[in-house]
Amino acid sequence: MELTKKQLTIKYVCYCVMIIVADLLQNVSGLFPEIAGARCFLLIPLAVFLASGEDFLAGSLLGFFAGLLWDLTSPVHMGFNCIMIALFCFITSVLITYIARNIFVTNLIASTLSTVIYVIFYWLFFIIIKGIDGGYDTLFYFYIPSAVYTAVVSLLIWAVLKPIKKHLNKSEV
Repeated sequence: MELTKKQLTIKYVCYCVMIIVADLLQNVSGLFPEIAGARCFLLIPLAVFLASGEDFLAGSLLGFFAGLLWDLTSPVHMGFNCIMIALFCFITSVLITYIARNIFVTNLIASTLSTVIYVIFYWLFFIIIKGIDGGYDTLFYFYIPSAVYTAVVSLLIWAVLKPIKKHLNKSEV
């Protein structure tokens, strides 16, 4: 069933509000718990889950918006999050549209792979290449635990997001 223009507007406004709330939870200190120094990157799984089942343009724009909000809070690597999250969302939406099914396992694999790839690229580009002292240790003390923490929290994000997406898409529950 095709959504009307009003329904599409409501759907994407709700998606953007969810991304804004996740950005605040992730980037405002003390709003989301850190476990043993590991931070949860909420925007990656949220954007990937929202992009799944959407066309590639809408999915990419959702990822771009999530990355833009993340980049606005970090003066160090302007544009990195926009590019990475938009790319993850584009790949996820294309794979789910043309190859895979939009099911829990597919979304969880896409979210976890996106998080791991993000962590590795961030670590390489902004820690190792800059030659920061103790940079190799940060992979094991911060980045891998953060990726695991994000993967575990993504299960909860999926559980909350699935009924909301079904309702906004007006599909049968």
